[in-house]
Amino acid sequence: MRILYDATPLLLRSAGVKNYHYLLLRHLLPLAAPHTIELFPFLRNPGRNRNEGSNYPPVATALRLSVWLADNYLRVPVGRWAGRRADLFHLTQHLLHPTAVGQRLRLTSFIHDLSCLLMPQYHTASNVRYFRHFARDVLPRLAGVLVPSHAVEQELIEHLGVAPERVNVVPHGVEQRFFQPGPFEAALKAYGLPERYILFVGAAEPRKNVSTLLEACRLLPADLRRDYPLVLAGASGWKNAALWEAVERDRPIGVRPIGYVAPELLPAVYKQAAVFVFPSLYEGFGLPLLEAMAAGTPVVTSNVSAMPEVVGEAGLTVDPRSPAELARAIEHLLSDRALAAQLAEAGRRRAREFTWGKTALATKAFFDHLA
Repeated sequence: MRILYDATPLLLRSAGVKNYHYLLLRHLLPLAAPHTIELFPFLRNPGRNRNEGSNYPPVATALRLSVWLADNYLRVPVGRWAGRRADLFHLTQHLLHPTAVGQRLRLTSFIHDLSCLLMPQYHTASNVRYFRHFARDVLPRLAGVLVPSHAVEQELIEHLGVAPERVNVVPHGVEQRFFQPGPFEAALKAYGLPERYILFVGAAEPRKNVSTLLEACRLLPADLRRDYPLVLAGASGWKNAALWEAVERDRPIGVRPIGYVAPELLPAVYKQAAVFVFPSLYEGFGLPLLEAMAAGTPVVTSNVSAMPEVVGEAGLTVDPRSPAELARAIEHLLSDRALAAQLAEAGRRRAREFTWGKTALATKAFFDHLA
């Protein structure tokens, strides 16, 4: 079977979604036989992953983004033309008109989450428009759908009426490098980190709920705030002006934003944290949880959407809208080091259940079934 894979996210500035496609393709392409996989728009390979920009040189990126924009907004049928040689087109939500009416090309997609539908107030208007178009015009035509968790599976069935037999749960994996963090000294020098700290990793956008984490840290005893500053790592995100005002206000009591962390230093940044806190209001999966657990750091996360499904019994889960409950969980782990060590070890065992090799094999099995 000839598969056309929409690799548009590799051309964009992105973190979680881009990492998924990059890491999946790295493991899936060598396993593809007897199928062939071509990357749209006209990419030879996944490139070298860069969250802060395209994986490809500027000219190549501009040409391929122009192809994507021409298809979406000028109705130049580039995707439909590319699909003429394929049996199946595996889509993201970036391509608005993947096939013409009557074109004999099966469509599939991976849906990371339904946050644009369920929490549109936390997204940019363009992201919401793209997803609503996808849900209305493309989703009903899909031969099959991949999702990263049973939580998203249930949401698709309940909110969008997708038949259960069309939905396949394929969890993300975690890279081996997170189990073997390098020395902390390079990260210490690069970001001026303290010896131990509370860590959050993620984009500074409303859904990640960093404002509640700031409130929770204000509730911690003064000695814990002094000994364990809050380190915020990740891209700047969107709709966050009020958040950054709060961060600046809380710097004197131990809040340290360090921005985007280089991939080669991220495992050590996780490893050195006393506790990793991920109080998101909604996640389709929550890959930072796996990364922190692989590095041996105990985690506190939300008791909603897919996050309990990811951590299992290997982390503490709390109501993400309660600063007091979040503060109690953080204080519990900082004060009870035996519990912290127990959860750190349980987390490493849990993380080993998720590999990109398994994700690739399950994705290939999904394509095999459709062949």
